[in-house]
Amino acid sequence: MMSVIDICKKPISILKNSTISDIIKKLLENNISRLIVVENGKPVGIITEKDVGLFLFSETTKQGLDDIMINKIMKPIIFIEETLTPKNSAKIMLEKGISSLAIGTKDNIKGIFTKTDLIKYYLENNSGNNKVVDFMTHEYIFTHTAAPLFKVVRKMLENKISRIIVKDQNEKPVGIISFRDLFRISIELGSEEDDSGFTISEQIRKGFLSEEGFGGISLARDIMSKGIISIKFNEDLKNACKLILESNISGLAVLDGNNSLAGIISKTDITKAITI
Repeated sequence: MMSVIDICKKPISILKNSTISDIIKKLLENNISRLIVVENGKPVGIITEKDVGLFLFSETTKQGLDDIMINKIMKPIIFIEETLTPKNSAKIMLEKGISSLAIGTKDNIKGIFTKTDLIKYYLENNSGNNKVVDFMTHEYIFTHTAAPLFKVVRKMLENKISRIIVKDQNEKPVGIISFRDLFRISIELGSEEDDSGFTISEQIRKGFLSEEGFGGISLARDIMSKGIISIKFNEDLKNACKLILESNISGLAVLDGNNSLAGIISKTDITKAITI
């Protein structure tokens, strides 16, 4: 029987004495969404893109992000045994509301097992009897192209989401805004303020939530990643897995029979399918 050690990946780590600016840089450079925090060669925590985003745009400290240490936002690591099955690991992720598990012990991490690994597992091992409509999420959070950036960011923070669908005036999905998009803007603005390139001041961070600053004059259409990847509601769930993996994204827009947006299918939704 296949176990998590057979399909896990090697974790990318960051030192505990690093700053939040260091985290953002490493996440973007490696195009990843999580890092294992290490101290004296041993894992002591984990930090995700979502953790950084929720902190970055809601924290009120006056410190720049090159002064704020990782331990402000890192979370405990959940360890599992290497013999655990993907199905049981999926159950743990859903129960604890997390997207990754460390394989091994606090003295020796052998790998990191994520929802992306579960998607690969489903694609390669499921018989193909499930449809997208059976597991999709019908309710989703969205904004419009003409929405000011400060309202978009507030909506993301209020709903504790790391990405939001953007619709045009005809209610057609035309793009998506993620924390990663906002990170890049933060870095660009930070580099204008400071030659280090990764100093993000209180003024810049608050600008995202300000009606008077760039948060008020920038619109969703100016910030969003254009285009949205979709799938029809009646397609095989394996096709959704394939699209998610090929596009390196966390979910897809689901279209109904009239090609209107009916919901989303995410890695979490597919994780639920694996537990059945």
